[in-house]
Amino acid sequence: MDAQQAKKEATNVTLVGMALDIVLGVGKIVGGVLTNSFALVTDGIHSLTDAGTDIFVIIVTRVSHSEADAKHQYGHGRFETLGTIGMGIVFFITAAILIYDSINRLRLSEPLPIPAASGIVLALISIAAKEWIYHYTMRVAKKLKSNLLTANAWHSRSDAISSIAVLIGIIGARQGYPWMDTVAAMFVALIIAKIGWELCSDSLTELVDTAVSKERRKQFESCIMSIDGIRGITELRSRSSGGKIILEVRLLVNSYISVSEGHQLGELVNKALINQFADISEVLIHVDPVHHEESETAHLETELPERPQVIAALKKCWHELIDDEAIAGIDLHYLAGVIEVDLVLDIDDLSAATAKKLEAAIAKEQYIARLRIFNKLHESVERNA
Repeated sequence: MDAQQAKKEATNVTLVGMALDIVLGVGKIVGGVLTNSFALVTDGIHSLTDAGTDIFVIIVTRVSHSEADAKHQYGHGRFETLGTIGMGIVFFITAAILIYDSINRLRLSEPLPIPAASGIVLALISIAAKEWIYHYTMRVAKKLKSNLLTANAWHSRSDAISSIAVLIGIIGARQGYPWMDTVAAMFVALIIAKIGWELCSDSLTELVDTAVSKERRKQFESCIMSIDGIRGITELRSRSSGGKIILEVRLLVNSYISVSEGHQLGELVNKALINQFADISEVLIHVDPVHHEESETAHLETELPERPQVIAALKKCWHELIDDEAIAGIDLHYLAGVIEVDLVLDIDDLSAATAKKLEAAIAKEQYIARLRIFNKLHESVERNA
């Protein structure tokens, strides 16, 4: 699913939820006044605040699903993370208000009015409607891997739980136990606070670039190693942005393959990971050569010279044996503290004696472990320095 389609689907489900919150909010406030139920009026206000957060979700969703640009080259997923934290804070504030209101109601000495039976019907309608919108929003959130939509879905369920508390309160009040409404409200407030904590903690782990679990890492490694030509993985790092995973992988490949083949293997790994795991948005790949066994034994604890220095040293060693014009190419293989050299000569026939002299000439360069000589017909003579 592309970014535009994801943005459209997220916006549609939020608009449906917002319309339902407005209808329920107005209906519960009017119904609470008519049925003499303060709990219904409060629950109606809660629904209207949900509509306000829906508007917030729409704005953040539009930003977070925007394509990457020059200023935000990794996309805008972190805006969704910040929005999720904002939703968590709203949950905390809502819980605090409910607890404060409940404590004040417990302190009142005046008898509370008894709600009408019709308030029970309104509470049941609210429960059913909010539970439906919860499941609808959660399906879309899982499809889009959106933490913000997940937060909004849980906000809908918290409203349903609030309506359950209202239902219990009305029934308890009609049975002669008015305190049940207040106790139920405090219980709901604690549930809302718990949801807020979980949303904030999950998003904070994303903001500090927490890695994926060991189980997910093993899944990624198994996918990578299934690609023919990948010899191993030296490093795999992960972080999340807007519910999506960004991977950084260092791959081990044959030391003697071409740069283009190494790049092709990296592209195959990238394609396999993104196709197999829908929550991976980007894979950053670095290709490392597998160290040759002989090079491992010849490892030198010195920093290897760069290519211009090596080429200059080689030509200086060979200047009396071959002309620079006869050198068609020099390929260097940097392996575990040593360098192997492939020398391509534009010579029809290369004698074994000449090859031996070329080998002997570079013997003083201790960092060179192997010399392979090719003539223009691609016949090779391999020599160990």
